[in-house]
Amino acid sequence: MLPLYDVFMFGLTRSDYPLSSVSVAWAKEWAKTNRVFYIDRPFSLKDIRKEWHTPKFKKRLNALFLGKDTYKTIAVEQGDFVQVTPLLSLPVNFLPQGKLYNWLNQYNQYVMHRAIKKIIKDYQVKNYVYFNSFHPVICPFIPKQIQPYPLASIYQSLDEISEEPYIARHGILAENAAMQNCDIAIGTSTKLCERHEQTSHRKVHLLANAADYELFENALNKPLVKPDEFTRFTKPVIIYTGHYSDLRLDHELVKKITAAFTDYEILFVGTYVQEDIERHKLTEIPNLHFIGSRPIEQLPAYLKYSKVAIIPYKSNSLTAGIYPLKINEYLAAGIPCVSSDFSKDIAGFKEVIYLANTHNRFIDCLKQALLENPQERLAQRMQVAASNSWRMRINKLENIVEDFAELNGRIM
Repeated sequence: MLPLYDVFMFGLTRSDYPLSSVSVAWAKEWAKTNRVFYIDRPFSLKDIRKEWHTPKFKKRLNALFLGKDTYKTIAVEQGDFVQVTPLLSLPVNFLPQGKLYNWLNQYNQYVMHRAIKKIIKDYQVKNYVYFNSFHPVICPFIPKQIQPYPLASIYQSLDEISEEPYIARHGILAENAAMQNCDIAIGTSTKLCERHEQTSHRKVHLLANAADYELFENALNKPLVKPDEFTRFTKPVIIYTGHYSDLRLDHELVKKITAAFTDYEILFVGTYVQEDIERHKLTEIPNLHFIGSRPIEQLPAYLKYSKVAIIPYKSNSLTAGIYPLKINEYLAAGIPCVSSDFSKDIAGFKEVIYLANTHNRFIDCLKQALLENPQERLAQRMQVAASNSWRMRINKLENIVEDFAELNGRIM
């Protein structure tokens, strides 16, 4: 049996990221039962110019430059976690592989190792699990010189790293090493697990993305206030939530949706790059709206007052390895969903969503979804969403950690 343990969470996403985030979701759920330290991705010297005037940067100045005021308690539902801000790091991604990159990146490793040692000392940590979510370049696992050693070092692969231009530069080699050297390797999609098992010659556990079921079922069970945008719309809404990624979203399909459903407002809630949507002439479409990100706590209201949710992804080598975070959020909210058939994992939802493998089929499915009585498949959707909660994922991972720790003598 596992002793009471703390969780050290680290990933690409910082704890105050405005959108749904896999690593933050794990932290929030774990915080209901365990003490959690969320180590934010270090800001680099490059970020000073870009982030200097932002509140999130200003509030971290003492921690970044002086190593003081490192901790901040973040309240979440049924608990809290400790946000940890490491010292400033060095911008090294632009460098080619080689001695200079390796030498400078050693400082970034030091920044993380220092933060971890400081947590252990300041909070008198005895037992802990280290979880690196898709940041293989910095501290993918805990080195032996850091004591006490964790019950397990976990590395999580979220996406096909070779298809993400920025992090692929050094991330491909780093992730291969992370997969081979961590104690427990996990992936969020079937394809990712299969590929990593082939290259690392080890077991890679499938722990797919999930949903905050209790939060998103509020779309059905609570009289949520209608978002301001909906009070201005005169037409019903078709919605997408999440980052509008130039690599994932099928721009031509989005255009066809707006043309086929002129009697609807097509609403994208999430971050986007202005140059991307302008390049594809999406800003010229009158019934297509990009409103930027909203806190995850507000998303149930947006889903409650929408007719159908869509996932109009391209079908390519990147999306083939994606298990979208949003799918279980849509199901928990009880809203009909139409998605491109882009991966093995999304195909597993065929009984509760509409799947389309062509543009024309997507339009036809969307027409069917808009005519559907949402109550007909509501219970089935809610059941699937409930089985894909973050608590279910943590329970599964705890069993994996316990087996590993007992087998390798990590439990004293």
